[in-house]
Amino acid sequence: MAWMRVGELAEENSSAIVIVDTAPTGHTLRMLGAAEHFRQFASALESMQAKHRGMVRQFTRRDVRDAIDDFIDAFEERARRRREVLTDAAQSAFIPVTLSEAWVVEQTKRLVDEVRSDGIDVPLVILNRTAADCDCERCRQQAKRDDEAREALAPMRIVDARRSCMPLDTAGQIATWAGGVRRVAGGGGAAHDAALPTRHPLPATRRLTFLAGKGGVGKTTCAASIALQFARKNPNERFTVISVDPAHSLRDVFAREKAPANLTVEAVDTREKWRRFRDSLGEEIERAIGALTPQGMSVQYDGDAMRKLVEIAPPGADELFAITRLADLIADDSQRGIIVDTAPTGHFLRLINLPKTAGEWVKEFMRILLRYRELIPAGSLGEELIRASRALHSVDEMLHSDDCGVIAVTRPERIVVAESKRLIDAVQQHGMRVTSVIANYVTPENDCSGQRAGHHTIVIERRDAPVTALAELETLVPIS
Repeated sequence: MAWMRVGELAEENSSAIVIVDTAPTGHTLRMLGAAEHFRQFASALESMQAKHRGMVRQFTRRDVRDAIDDFIDAFEERARRRREVLTDAAQSAFIPVTLSEAWVVEQTKRLVDEVRSDGIDVPLVILNRTAADCDCERCRQQAKRDDEAREALAPMRIVDARRSCMPLDTAGQIATWAGGVRRVAGGGGAAHDAALPTRHPLPATRRLTFLAGKGGVGKTTCAASIALQFARKNPNERFTVISVDPAHSLRDVFAREKAPANLTVEAVDTREKWRRFRDSLGEEIERAIGALTPQGMSVQYDGDAMRKLVEIAPPGADELFAITRLADLIADDSQRGIIVDTAPTGHFLRLINLPKTAGEWVKEFMRILLRYRELIPAGSLGEELIRASRALHSVDEMLHSDDCGVIAVTRPERIVVAESKRLIDAVQQHGMRVTSVIANYVTPENDCSGQRAGHHTIVIERRDAPVTALAELETLVPIS
């Protein structure tokens, strides 16, 4: 829907510049992939309509076009125009924003490669929070990392966005900063609406622990730190740290160093899982269509339409496959702890709501199959639905049990704190427990006072250099 709305804005405002603030990497790629998604969907609609035209031709001996044909043509033409706008360098550009931290740079390089492979122009990269006018060793070290990032991103054009000494969280602050003023005075900062929380170490985690929060707050780093510490302290127990964010930054953490033998590092590969699901279920769906089709009727059109529909990975596939994998891990009694590095706030909330919504869909599907049980023989489709129903039920039970907890990760910036509060409220309304809040990147001489009283708060002070080595990660999140 975001992709369609962007297309509408571009067409309705041909003389204007439309600027799109996207979701983080993984879900941005999903949105850009919507162009192909709509092409496949139009093709599936055409296959369905081809059956209708064939039946009309068979019974009336003439070719007839109707309103559905006109709709499909208009739909396909609209999707084609928007694909062309997106891939026309004279009309569209994709501008990644990165930090000079090694893991962020690696993710940005993968993002640029994928966007360009889709035919979209990437004219430049913005290197954010760069050091300037350095007069101390800390600043000079930052400037060195900035140079290393520029070298890694070469030969792309790099545009610096200089670091501001105050949060850029209002239009006025941003305008002043963009005007080139070295120091931004007044305002900004964390919202002072609660008493300063007491600093605590992280208590023992639950069997299933989610790290949740806004993009860029440090969820992946904190998840890796917690998982490493519990694996080291319990060498005879098995742990899994799993990324359910399509960007999969977690794999960068362990790219150069191996995790302990009792810690499994996983990332849910949605594209590969959808391919397997499609291949295994495709034949079963065609068999079901054949069983439902009256004797003597051709199933050519039905099979063709279903094959094209099954090619399309639906929205929410990331969360769907994440839930099924979590169900497998929960059922594995040998797993002492499962630490989940989640996608940013909105997609995490969709993830924890999925067992309920998907469970309703599975039940309805099974009800339809029961109506046609005489026509559809027992097979893998019914068995798969029963297994899915049980898996969804087990995950939902775990989410609302004492064995599950959510750790909200935030930073001492007004906009981030505001989103963290909404996240905490939404999780609690869902009936889940927020066990702790990690206030990350807190300036040592200041305090993060933007958290609500009553939550167990862990404060992580800002460091001069990014934490990348596993030995350093093990000391990042203090654990009791």
